[in-house]
Amino acid sequence: MFSAKPIVLFILSLTWSCWSGIGAESGQPVHDFTHPGLLSSKAELDFVKAKIKAGAEPWSSSFRHLKGSKFADPNWVPTPLVIVNARSSDADRELADATAAYTQSLLWYLTDDEAYARKSAAILNAWSAALTRHTSVDRQEQLVAGWCGSIFPLAAEILRASYPRWPKDKIAQFSTMLNRAFLPLLVNGNPTYNGNWELTMINGLVCIGVFNDDRASFERGLVLWRKRVPAYFYLTTDGPSPIRPHGTADLDSAGAIDAYWFHPQSYFTGLCQETLRDNGHHMQEGLVSAVNAAEIAYHQGVDLYAENSARIIAAMEFQAGPLLGRPVSAELFPNGFAAAEWLPTWEIAYNHFHNRRGLPLPATRALIDAMRRSPEFYATHNNMVWECVTHADLVPAAKR
Repeated sequence: MFSAKPIVLFILSLTWSCWSGIGAESGQPVHDFTHPGLLSSKAELDFVKAKIKAGAEPWSSSFRHLKGSKFADPNWVPTPLVIVNARSSDADRELADATAAYTQSLLWYLTDDEAYARKSAAILNAWSAALTRHTSVDRQEQLVAGWCGSIFPLAAEILRASYPRWPKDKIAQFSTMLNRAFLPLLVNGNPTYNGNWELTMINGLVCIGVFNDDRASFERGLVLWRKRVPAYFYLTTDGPSPIRPHGTADLDSAGAIDAYWFHPQSYFTGLCQETLRDNGHHMQEGLVSAVNAAEIAYHQGVDLYAENSARIIAAMEFQAGPLLGRPVSAELFPNGFAAAEWLPTWEIAYNHFHNRRGLPLPATRALIDAMRRSPEFYATHNNMVWECVTHADLVPAAKR
């Protein structure tokens, strides 16, 4: 039966000395942005490309799924909109095109087939020439802008760094679209909604900040990340109840925060604000956005991971257990805890904490091993896109 005690002991064993001298120091000032420098650096993309060329695993299998996906269709036709109604099929169209643009940019980089670069650029050009805003009746546009604002720039970042035939005026047009149709929806955050929502917005905000060389937006994303992550992943050292989300008085009372966390039997290290919402689904959506934003910051010289490593590791190691079907403590979950669906995340965080830092995450590793044997691992879901290709078993990152 799963118990939270081993996680607590493991977390207590972590000290800040683990991080000294490795990567960027917490809070270190950032100067010029590094490009490409969103989810992948040039060195990391080159590493994956070499492994695929050599036929090595797990890269070759991951690449086959990438190349065989619908988003890799060389005849993909973008369907840009002037206004995206986020509570309609408009959102699905935009998300699909963003995913196709990123998929084809990866294929361009990994195969040197220019047809993929042309297709990715065509998708970006079509949307940036058309899109003016996102709308809805219930602020859903913030979430959709977070998802697509996290993916469109991934494609554009790779193209700008590796495909000189993407014209400068089209790059400027794309940058203008990000500022016009995405940034205003993301920059103020949304502290009263469930945490995966604001974390997704933060992910989009730091993506746009880096691509646009926009220091103010990037730094704003860091501020929001540092406020939201401690309010999303609980540690017993926080006290008898979780840290309150920053920027709202609506959740200041003990009763309000208990309802916000979906009335857990008890608070324990590794619990997330949305763990009980649907037994894992939304927790994974919060995890991917928190981690992806941290990965982007890491490539820009800011180690957000180190600032909240204990929280993120504890959440991963706890949640991996029930996702694998392992029983959980009846003391913590007297009504049981049904396993949720696997979502195609986990690789980026595991690569950082294990491959870069050398920390053991046995439950997470077991989950990844199981997922690599499953088609679910090679899917895409919202802003979870091809982590299996870009971050599976990367070599340790070079010290900055």
